[in-house]
Amino acid sequence: MKRNLPYLLFGASLAVFLGIGLVYLANKSSQNELNDNPPPVEEGLFVLCAPALEPVIEKAASEFSKETGIQIRIKYDASEVALQQLKLTGKGDVFIPADESYIKQARSEGYVEQSIPLANMTAVLAVRPNYPKPADQLTWKEVLGKDFRLVTSSTQATAIGKLTKQGLQEIEQWDAFMAKNPVELGTVKEVLMSIKTGAADGGILWDALLHGHSDIGKVALPELAHIKAQVEAGVCSKSNQRSEARWFIEFLAKPEGGGKFFKQLGYNPPAPPTPGESVGPPDGEIILYAGSMLRPALEPIIEEFCKEEKVTVRRIYNGCGILVSQMRSGARPDLYVSCDTRFMGEVQDFFEKSVNVSNNQLVIVVQKGNPHDIKSLKDLGKEGLRVGVGHEQQCALGAISKETFIKSGTYAAVRRNVVVESPTGDLLVNKMLAGSLDAVVAYRTNWLPNTDKLDAIPVTGIPCAAPIQPAAVGKGARNAALSQKLLEKIRSETSKRIFLENGFGWEEKP
Repeated sequence: MKRNLPYLLFGASLAVFLGIGLVYLANKSSQNELNDNPPPVEEGLFVLCAPALEPVIEKAASEFSKETGIQIRIKYDASEVALQQLKLTGKGDVFIPADESYIKQARSEGYVEQSIPLANMTAVLAVRPNYPKPADQLTWKEVLGKDFRLVTSSTQATAIGKLTKQGLQEIEQWDAFMAKNPVELGTVKEVLMSIKTGAADGGILWDALLHGHSDIGKVALPELAHIKAQVEAGVCSKSNQRSEARWFIEFLAKPEGGGKFFKQLGYNPPAPPTPGESVGPPDGEIILYAGSMLRPALEPIIEEFCKEEKVTVRRIYNGCGILVSQMRSGARPDLYVSCDTRFMGEVQDFFEKSVNVSNNQLVIVVQKGNPHDIKSLKDLGKEGLRVGVGHEQQCALGAISKETFIKSGTYAAVRRNVVVESPTGDLLVNKMLAGSLDAVVAYRTNWLPNTDKLDAIPVTGIPCAAPIQPAAVGKGARNAALSQKLLEKIRSETSKRIFLENGFGWEEKP
């Protein structure tokens, strides 16, 4: 036995060695399989955002995700870099550059379909901590002097770099600025860090970025006062989640949503349009405002119209309460298609006589098989039921639902069970699909694409539960003739078929 011991030990060692080798090969094989079959793309909205907005977008995205369950993935890049990435890859759901000029370019090239103003920023001089002279005593001449170490953002990649160049060219100071030979960095965050660490004496930054940096001096030099950025968030045209993207940018703009974070973190509110002043679109472009629920029917009609007439229709879909608020603040679309006659009535003075286009029906959307045995509005008051409704101020769905509840005598009972209020019926239906609600009151058109997963009970016997959608051309619209032609297209027999296919009723011409 002793004579065989070396052979036994060798055999055992060989077995161990072979075992380790097999484990290694198995792991290697598994790794190769992972490389050949990468994990699925992360879920949620993909946001392309400028670093200048990072402080507020981080907080707003976190709260939006908690409220809706929709995850947000954010990639921060200089505005021009983000725009080029969007154009090169086509990937992105929301685009938030540091200035509206990038949104306008993206829209003109077909990469963004709608946008909402969020904030306003002004250029200031930021001065490093412990600079030997009080920051507020510095002059533009001293900034350009030989002893001041100046840093700036890229004129090719960043909004502040581009706007600084344009602004200083206007007052004939750009050549003197460039003669200073400032150090040029890629993003505003790099400029901020360079100043904060003392690597530079100062640089030009947006005022909001200095919020919370009390050790850095902030100087509002007269030479920089006219350099401003209007921040807008846009929905990317190639996004497969355009509804969710729209909800996110609407949330960012709401005072009680993202607006509170913009205010807290030192961003100025967006510049309001001058009341009564219409900012006209360029020739060959129509600005259309329409209630969100009309989008499925309007989009194919508008696309065909654009090809036939070789024009651009800039579409702004939103809750009608929000659209009316914007119009009362001075916004003037060429054409408005409202979710309900009451919202058209609130701005009728801005439009020619309206015509009725379609109608829609309120329904109670329930889980497949109706597990809670809901047969009428009264049943929405059952104890423990989780109910979702439209927001009463922000959209026609909410206002109409409220009136329907009141006229049916169920308002108080239903309100006790409401756990979600939304500016759109689409979001309510999505929450039903996610299983977080037991019932919602929405439009038939919201439910129709999901008949295989959800059931619906029509709300009948109450006239206001079947709202009519009117449309009208704006008074004094710059492109009034084109707008009237689009309205006629929307009222055509071909369009009638599209509306009916999408679950709407049709309002015949008188």
